[in-house]
Amino acid sequence: MTQAPDILRIYSTPELQEYAARIHGNLRGMWEEDFLSRLTDDERARAGTVTLNAPLVGDTRHPLEFYSDPIQRQVFLPIASVKFFDDLALAFSYYDNKGCDVGVVSDYAAVLRFRPEDITGSPLDALGVPRTATADPKVDELAQKILKSTVFFVAAHEYAHVMYRHMSYSWTTAQQAQQQEADSDAFSLDVLRRIGVPPAGLYYFFLIASRFEATPGDFASPEEYEDFLRQRASHPVVSLRLLEIAKCIAALRSRSAAAATRSDR
Repeated sequence: MTQAPDILRIYSTPELQEYAARIHGNLRGMWEEDFLSRLTDDERARAGTVTLNAPLVGDTRHPLEFYSDPIQRQVFLPIASVKFFDDLALAFSYYDNKGCDVGVVSDYAAVLRFRPEDITGSPLDALGVPRTATADPKVDELAQKILKSTVFFVAAHEYAHVMYRHMSYSWTTAQQAQQQEADSDAFSLDVLRRIGVPPAGLYYFFLIASRFEATPGDFASPEEYEDFLRQRASHPVVSLRLLEIAKCIAALRSRSAAAATRSDR
């Protein structure tokens, strides 16, 4: 099966170090001031003291690698993965502002997976996005909304794995692992609702994630692909995951509307 490319094919270590110097304070502020402070006492007690780690590169060097260690109570947001999505968020916003097909951005991720030798330079270089693109307030505003809501989502999602004491996927069935993912998604969306962050970036995040997931074409037969989904896939395919996220968002909206109605009485 085709594997996602090593993120260090895209960025040099000095590039990541420079980005880390700029983004580290923002990640720490998001975690401590915006996220942890909005959790309930019960949620914090159940999780214990959870540490946020931001290594330059994740363990597998996957371009979208966000993970946690429930036993050690640690959440990992690798700098390389944050930068990768930050660049693509800017590309999405730039293309949208120019009236161009944003599908080109997700196509870039597909090329990166299947033909990495065709990719040179950073995502912005490959997609023709100028470094001055953020000078346009509209472009910068949308790019920031996409990035921030996504970082909030993945941080809360990984925190949920710690809080729920989810098991390693080495010790679970595919169905159990996918249920853990669904539970963490639901928690993350609820936290976003509480802190008033619209999940604006999730469409773009999962659009890119879908380009790195296994597809029927990666297997010798449709039966092998179905077997993979039943027996080995730790994460639901993106289309199914998005359907569940949409249902969860609708349920949260209904709850909020009902609560608002009661408070008005």
